[in-house]
Amino acid sequence: MAYKILYIEDLEAETRNLTFKRDNFDVISIPPSDSIDKIINDINDKNPDLIILDYILTEGSDLKFCNAPTVAATLRSLTAIEGFKERPIVLMSNQDNIVNSYRKDYTSHDLFDYAITKQNATKICTEKFINKCISFIEAYKIIKESNFNLTIILDIKTTFIHSKVFSYLNENNRYSYEYSRFIFEHIIRASGLLIGEDILSSRLGVSKKSKDWNKLKGFLQTFKYSGIFSNSHERWWFSKIENWWKENLDEKHSMRHYDSIERTKILSKKLNLDLTVAEKSKNNFSINYWTICKETKMPLDPFDGIELLEEEFKPWQDKEYVSVDGYLNDVEKYSKIVSETDRKEMRNFR
Repeated sequence: MAYKILYIEDLEAETRNLTFKRDNFDVISIPPSDSIDKIINDINDKNPDLIILDYILTEGSDLKFCNAPTVAATLRSLTAIEGFKERPIVLMSNQDNIVNSYRKDYTSHDLFDYAITKQNATKICTEKFINKCISFIEAYKIIKESNFNLTIILDIKTTFIHSKVFSYLNENNRYSYEYSRFIFEHIIRASGLLIGEDILSSRLGVSKKSKDWNKLKGFLQTFKYSGIFSNSHERWWFSKIENWWKENLDEKHSMRHYDSIERTKILSKKLNLDLTVAEKSKNNFSINYWTICKETKMPLDPFDGIELLEEEFKPWQDKEYVSVDGYLNDVEKYSKIVSETDRKEMRNFR
């Protein structure tokens, strides 16, 4: 299947053409315009599956073109019109600060599904970016075809979905971009219902460098997430893994009861695998891992970490922490998003 991507670009010669060397990608570029009606008509004529917008569409000209937020806001408002096709909208910019601001500002994500720098999209993470584009396109399609049925969208039984998720995504939210945005930001990218490989390693207590790490993941294959965005983000349903720990490994106590050495021994013995214990950060002490450091991505016991206060967490989401070493790696950044008590303690530590 060929995916049609529409790129509305700025006028800088070196960034004029966005090309992806993929047989299933057809990238079409159109110039900016000072007429929003013309832009919307061009989009309807091209009928793309996904739209990429440069943030500032005024470079190299005295004309004042419609910028990305204006175009995106117009497209989102038109979704209320019956028959208007909803499409993922990706924000692209040369400036890191613009991309980061749109990633952090939740209200801005009403407009954009995803934000990325041009350098990451075209040079550093091209394949990763392409896979994300495909994920968003397929997500919109599945959401619409499922008639906004969460069990189909997430490919899981209702019992594994936190009840509060249904209160956020209900009959009052019947737009594909709202479902897609919410699921991507608050279920896929946030640890809680689902966990990624780093946190999986931390909770199992096993190093990803272990000889049989991939074999261990093979035992957990049936617990992998298979809903929207699963082709670009590898995730596991942790509640299923907890059930497996008790039922299949016949353990009396929960995984949290053991430290990482004990968990690794249990897994190595009962599954006949060659596994090594995950290493801790230099300045932390506990090996009763359960999360990861936001900065270093190394295993961390929350009681041994410094809680980050930057985000407002949903009921099903895990809090985020930074280790002592992670904090010291970027004091300026983390001193702004921890409590005053933790700031004072870290000043004393230093």
